[in-house]
Amino acid sequence: MREELYWFWYCSLERMSPLFKARLLKRAGGPEALWRAGRGALRELAGPVFRGRDPEGFLDYVMGSRSRESVERKREEAKGLGIRLIPMTDAAFPPGLACFEDCPAGLFVRGRLPEPGVPAAALVGARSCSFFGREMAERLGRVLAEAGVQVISGLARGIDASAHAGALEGGGATFGVLGCGPDRIYPAENRELYRRVEERGGLISEYPPGTGPLAYHFPARNRIISGLSDCVAVLEAGEKSGALITASIALEQGKEVFAAPGRPGDRLSAGTNGLLRDGARILASEDDILSLWGLRKPLRISEKEKLCLDKNLEKVYICLDSELKSIDSLRAETGLSQTVLAGCLVDLELMGLACQPCAGYYSAKRDR
Repeated sequence: MREELYWFWYCSLERMSPLFKARLLKRAGGPEALWRAGRGALRELAGPVFRGRDPEGFLDYVMGSRSRESVERKREEAKGLGIRLIPMTDAAFPPGLACFEDCPAGLFVRGRLPEPGVPAAALVGARSCSFFGREMAERLGRVLAEAGVQVISGLARGIDASAHAGALEGGGATFGVLGCGPDRIYPAENRELYRRVEERGGLISEYPPGTGPLAYHFPARNRIISGLSDCVAVLEAGEKSGALITASIALEQGKEVFAAPGRPGDRLSAGTNGLLRDGARILASEDDILSLWGLRKPLRISEKEKLCLDKNLEKVYICLDSELKSIDSLRAETGLSQTVLAGCLVDLELMGLACQPCAGYYSAKRDR
């Protein structure tokens, strides 16, 4: 077989942890040696990695996977889906991953990899985030993309999806690192976002096409998110959030870690506040990240300069913020009657300056 087929075969073996896979590959010297090894030789190679455990099930699995016809068919199916494998020996393989002891044997890519030498930032956080967290992630993703920074995240619900969406809005490149095969969409509601990320950047996974989103895949993929990035920013995270794994890996690599401060006692701020307590850099504005590369936030014309709002509309708009406000609160702040206030809120929504995430509560939508 050609060398690329040996790599495709080895990278497609799912029943091994990334660390086991890396250690076995190192001992063998390459995937072709593992393909050609007899059962005894394979047992000898795997023995020290198993450390006394019975490797017979593993040996059956590997020996049973050696079908040239099957490997060629799966590789052609992957090509038909627009997926290519970039093995760790390829010149295009990201150098930031090579330092890991559990370096992926290869990456299955749909789209492209981040461009080397171009700034890249990972934006991560809670899946069950707050409305404020989503707004913050979308805004940060947009501003970074506008400044030419590549945005890396995990295409999960919440902070990840909002960061990708913001980067797309900013016209930049964004890359999703997946805990499943690059042909699997998880969660299902992100289908359109997957398509757009692939067009403007890439979908990246160490798991072969067809692999489902198993729970233990997601902590493992966080090391790839960190490895592809120059810094990691955690926007909202609980005490046991997977985003903290990404931050921990980044710190081990000597990369800058940013954390957005939150209210004391807020469960979604426990993780970020803990990072700040332990020495992470505070994320107070987009400029905190942009300063790493000497970049500045692109100038934008404010809404006040672009729009001529009448007196009542301006009064309501000024009172709106990124935090949700109830109608009663807005009535108290503006002094407007309920009828006039309701009309103003409808007009601001139609103008794209306000939104109503839940019944009776409003928030601003403005360029910051």
